Amino acid sequence: MLDYFGKRTKAVKLGYRLDDYVAHRRTEGAADASIRIELALLDRAFRLAVKKRLLSHRCRPEIEKPADDPSRVRKGFFTREQVETLCGHLPASVADLVLFLFFSAWRVGEARRIEWKHYAREDAAISLPAEFSKNKRPRLLPITGELAAIIERRLEARRLDCPFIFHRNGRRVGDFRKLWAKACTAIGIPGRIVHDLRRSGVKHLIDSGVDPHTVMAFSGHRTPSMLCRYHIIDLDDLRRAADRASSYQGRRANLTPLRPEAGTRTGPRIFKGWLGRRIGPWLS
Repeated sequence: MLDYFGKRTKAVKLGYRLDDYVAHRRTEGAADASIRIELALLDRAFRLAVKKRLLSHRCRPEIEKPADDPSRVRKGFFTREQVETLCGHLPASVADLVLFLFFSAWRVGEARRIEWKHYAREDAAISLPAEFSKNKRPRLLPITGELAAIIERRLEARRLDCPFIFHRNGRRVGDFRKLWAKACTAIGIPGRIVHDLRRSGVKHLIDSGVDPHTVMAFSGHRTPSMLCRYHIIDLDDLRRAADRASSYQGRRANLTPLRPEAGTRTGPRIFKGWLGRRIGPWLS
């Protein structure tokens, strides 16, 4: 970006060249997602400059980012059965991390960094520090059910010379994409990525009946719109919705019969004037 605009480009003139910059980056083969990130960083820099009074608010350009391409949004997800089958093709240390990512809906970078000092056994919870979180907000994760079983296995494999919960031979679990790719191929679902576990975890929580607000506390999503992107609707979800709609009988209405009040006429209506003379004989 610096090579394109130069070091001494004025903010106002830079704003007029943003469309040309987007076209230039596309000719270089950059994806729209990368261009959006670059423009977002540029917009953030201008906002900070205005906040620090290094730039006038009137000189800050309005930066429009390329629209999202819905076709590029990843929709891959795992079922619980697939995750458990996948773990059978991974080393035990990596398999525990994969299961933890699925049942917690955490990011892999967050889970890899947690240490035993973040685990409160008496409270049965893991606290994620704000500096480990992508959105810089701390989180609490209750350790119960499958998560408790994972932590118990990690306690048995704990080493005093390693502070990390998830480790391999005393070193923090690092990049395991090669092991992951082999395992996915072995169970017949190649091409999946580790981040699909986060989407799958969110879907699993919602499908199990957890309300969306609590799911956001689990996964660390800040807005419901991001949570909706992670909650993937598949054909089975639509089938269950159709079955529920078919079996739902609707709310029963409390019908109260109307009774005429005392003194009100219940017989045939009396028509007066010309209409009464015409149809009166048929009503009597």
